[in-house]
Amino acid sequence: MKYEIPREAFKQRLGDRLNFVFVDLLPADKTPVKFENVVHINYSSEFKNEFASQFPNKNQNVVVYSLNKGDENPAKAADDLAGLGYNFVYFYNGSPDDVVLDKGLN
Repeated sequence: MKYEIPREAFKQRLGDRLNFVFVDLLPADKTPVKFENVVHINYSSEFKNEFASQFPNKNQNVVVYSLNKGDENPAKAADDLAGLGYNFVYFYNGSPDDVVLDKGLN
């Protein structure tokens, strides 16, 4: 199943981690905000294979996101992962305005 999460839930999960894998769909050199312990997998035709090879456990908690305003790839990537049988897939559509300070997102 896939679930869209709002900014506050993204902020909470980013802060707590609790066995979540965070996947930034933008390349590391193109993302406007750098979060720690984030995997960068560009959304392309190879996304499903690349993700599944790194994270074979279908019960892995996953948050896919993009901070490129208006980007539809997080929802598409979540669909792809749910289609592969991943049970806990969350997606977040952010913007470059999402910045991190000491206690999380502004």
